[in-house]
Amino acid sequence: MIRTRRALLALPALLAACPARAAWPERPVRLFVGFPPGGPTDFIARAVAPGLQAAWGQPVVIENRGGANATIATEVVARAAPDGHTLLLAANNHVMNPPLYAKLPYDPIGDFAPVHAIAVSPNVLWCGTQQPWRSLAELVAAAKARPGAISFATTGIGGNGHYGGELLQRALGIQLTHVPYKGTAPAMQDVVAGLVPVTVGTLVGTIGGFRNGQIRPLAVLSPQRAPELPEVPTLAELGHPLTDTGVWYGLLTPAGTPAPLVRRIAGDMAALLRTREVQDRLASQASVVMALGPEEFASRIRSDLGAWAEVAREAGMKAE
Repeated sequence: MIRTRRALLALPALLAACPARAAWPERPVRLFVGFPPGGPTDFIARAVAPGLQAAWGQPVVIENRGGANATIATEVVARAAPDGHTLLLAANNHVMNPPLYAKLPYDPIGDFAPVHAIAVSPNVLWCGTQQPWRSLAELVAAAKARPGAISFATTGIGGNGHYGGELLQRALGIQLTHVPYKGTAPAMQDVVAGLVPVTVGTLVGTIGGFRNGQIRPLAVLSPQRAPELPEVPTLAELGHPLTDTGVWYGLLTPAGTPAPLVRRIAGDMAALLRTREVQDRLASQASVVMALGPEEFASRIRSDLGAWAEVAREAGMKAE
């Protein structure tokens, strides 16, 4: 008892004698994006990186690792040290990928600690302005006249556009040919060039083409009309309600990252999302803030994972 008491009395002095724990971050923070530069996920990363860099006093280096619907970048982060220096700017393909692959090189739940959701944006059905269709009804008529002849571009197999396109075909009773790309930018290039007539894409990734007069909206695939497209009806308004395939974006870190550090990063992100500068920048690309902290974001991920597994099973979706 005496020895224990003496040890306890000596503990403060021992702690004081130890070197202080290094402050985080000790070096640049790597922010991985699973798509090429120029796409919507990349835009979200670049919208928040400067503010995080200012808050942390270290560079936030964006690393684009495109391919395999973001599973390449996701695996890199899953295997990284859980010290807060490696983060993933995830889109909800994080919960759409698992039903498509027999085996992923990571566990979408167990290998990550959700930090904070960032933004949301709806999915939209578009065609190039050189195409003849000016309404959903006209596209449907053309597709029924030539089943499979009309193709639609997406950011890749299992992405929001792919899920949206599959649900769209089932709801409308048409057959389109899916043309997957490695990201929004290359898909948009071919739609604008007329090589692929139609695309299903998130508004955050396609609004630029609309503002430049290069693509024409035919329908919004979310429950409500998009403020940026007030004259464009939703599929539900046109009599074809379907599951919302809009995209969310959020920050993940490797599992095992200390909870206080997760809360620190989440707090800094929450503060950044309350600034008018970031809100305006998100709005400029048709996105709105999605303020979910670690626990709420984790709950959303678990819920979405189950919902999209059901959609993929019903639609027979599988990665090639």
